Amino acid sequence: MLLAVFVVALAVVVGPRLFSGSDSNTPNPVADAQADPMLTAVDKCDPGKEGLKLSDKNTKLSVNGAGTGSKHAIGLDETQMTCVFTTLGVPGALSARMSGTTEADGRLEGEWPGYSVTWTNSAAGLDLVVTAAG
Repeated sequence: MLLAVFVVALAVVVGPRLFSGSDSNTPNPVADAQADPMLTAVDKCDPGKEGLKLSDKNTKLSVNGAGTGSKHAIGLDETQMTCVFTTLGVPGALSARMSGTTEADGRLEGEWPGYSVTWTNSAAGLDLVVTAAG
């Protein structure tokens, strides 16, 4: 009798895994917002919706960085910009180049796998447009 209870309990626990055909190591599907780094960046890095704007069917992300001083405080702060760079996989050398440019440098361009970017950096903040490769 005890053996029968054990077998039934084992069937209840293991049975669905055996018959579902799925491997327990197979990851669950990812939500659309998590699958698209640009959507993830907007959701994760700009909860106040003050500095990020998606356009062109979610292939273009405009980023408005907050500048220094109270006059230019609208946009993403340094922590939020780091969040965007990390979420989009911007290489460290490129993000350092963006941060190190000045207004006199004008609009600059760069790219990394899957993306291209144009940016300006001034007292008003680091502003960039990231475009996903088509």
